[in-house]
Amino acid sequence: MSHDHQAEITWSPALVEKGLPTQLETIAPAWFWDDQPRTREGWSLRCAFEPSPREQGNPSRARVRFTMDAAPHDRLRPGVTLRLFEPTSLQYATVRLLD
Repeated sequence: MSHDHQAEITWSPALVEKGLPTQLETIAPAWFWDDQPRTREGWSLRCAFEPSPREQGNPSRARVRFTMDAAPHDRLRPGVTLRLFEPTSLQYATVRLLD
């Protein structure tokens, strides 16, 4: 399994309006930016925050990684972007890898 990567997450306006997460860890489906969500395979992305997104604001910083060994860990490189499903808003956040 790969290591964590520093990332910046820009939340959707709908989630900002509803209120950013208060949890320090979330796991949600994510797709590489060029892949259309729900038409291509998505991967569970673990996001660990310190402090919570609600305390950080938008955008938020997190340590991220795929949760499955079979995920394409080698594609997680600086500058890569992913769409992260927001269960509360049913929209997508943008995850940009920093390292």
